[in-house]
Amino acid sequence: MKKYSTIQRFHSVAIASMLNLLCTSVVHAVESAPGVIGKDEWLFYNNEMTDASQLTATSVSLDLIKRFNKVLAANGIELVVVMIPLKMRVYSEFLPDSIKINDYVASNYDRMSKVLRAANVNTVDLNSAFVNSPKRNSETPLFFRLDTHWTPTGAMLAAESIKATVITSPVLKAALDATPEETFKLTIANRKRPSKGRDLVEQLPKNTITFAPEMVAQVNVTRVPVSKEDILGNRTPIGLTLVGSSYSMEWTGFPDALRYVLQRDILDVAITANQGSWVGMESYLRDDAFQTKAPKILFWEMPERDMRASPDYKFRDIRYFSDNTEWLLRASAWVQASCKPSAVTAKLMPVGLAASADNLKGTNIATGPTNDRDFIEINFDKPVKKLDYLSAWTATIGSKSVTLEASGPGVANRRFTMTVPGDDTAHVLKTPLPSSGAGFTKVRVFPGKTNAFVFERLQLCQQPENILK
Repeated sequence: MKKYSTIQRFHSVAIASMLNLLCTSVVHAVESAPGVIGKDEWLFYNNEMTDASQLTATSVSLDLIKRFNKVLAANGIELVVVMIPLKMRVYSEFLPDSIKINDYVASNYDRMSKVLRAANVNTVDLNSAFVNSPKRNSETPLFFRLDTHWTPTGAMLAAESIKATVITSPVLKAALDATPEETFKLTIANRKRPSKGRDLVEQLPKNTITFAPEMVAQVNVTRVPVSKEDILGNRTPIGLTLVGSSYSMEWTGFPDALRYVLQRDILDVAITANQGSWVGMESYLRDDAFQTKAPKILFWEMPERDMRASPDYKFRDIRYFSDNTEWLLRASAWVQASCKPSAVTAKLMPVGLAASADNLKGTNIATGPTNDRDFIEINFDKPVKKLDYLSAWTATIGSKSVTLEASGPGVANRRFTMTVPGDDTAHVLKTPLPSSGAGFTKVRVFPGKTNAFVFERLQLCQQPENILK
């Protein structure tokens, strides 16, 4: 399977423990460990059991998704939300007698799906597909007994459910038909081998009984070479992207299952639980994989249990914490296919790196090595508004981050740090500059220690006016 260098960093992340960031707020938090031993050696996470106290939290996430969907649709991208149902609900008969599915957990998946569909968000109903599947209690169940992830059987059922949603929607079907069809073949090994999935065993109290590994048949999906691929391996733009959690990592077989059932190649971006779905989506949007080849269909896989953890979830690692509105403004800025000029004018000032005529090429900056103190300064003729965002192309050879320091009269200074590729190619950089007051009038950009720095095509653009309404 061809790899895509622009997103390799997403695939290189090790499979993190699915202890997740939700453990602090669960009903059964009295357990010494998040793992739960059920009947017939079925293991579960106790953090899947919630109640109606989480209704407000999930509503926040749903509202963000609805708004994000409008932004994507306005830019010609169809979003398809794929929520993974709770293992506890799908296999509730194997829960220990001490844990019962309450009314909230029993109905929450359907409730959230209805909310999204009412807002015209394409949503795949995996809960019904899993609960009603004849393979649910077969020799090849849908989830591993000892792991939180789905089995190859579950991954294939999820892919088939996605296909059914796509082909029954005229809009999604048209988008799919506009992507290049390819040939993928599936083979299933005759012999079963021990599964790698045992994350729930690691979440049990110490000195717990041992469990024999689960046996699973290896499933392989391969692409048949096609003539459109030239000798250098160049490919027709894919057109389909899967952004998801560890359930979407290659080892689960889900990306390949989706390739097989759709007979299309798919760009897959999987982010581990400690970072979360919101970070995963934003990481993809700002990558060249999106900025240069935005998909026609964007599949967003997210575990149902994560829906109560919006970007500002209080138990989130501070590195991945974000104000909800600011997440939406950043994501929206990255999605915009064209710049609607702001009423505010941005001007590169002749100070810092731009003070030297040798560095200034018209309205662009191109300079040699820089250090941590070097900067360029951009002034605005009036305070920037919440819906404004800065857009430019920049190359920071050797530096993996750029820091923006925004200021203005009567406004508290603020620093924004953005991850950048740091290679010798110019990449798009977009960011809103939200403040707690009237708006910033100046921003300094610090490229850090670089071998060379380029800053060009400066624009101040405006977000859609209805994004926050």
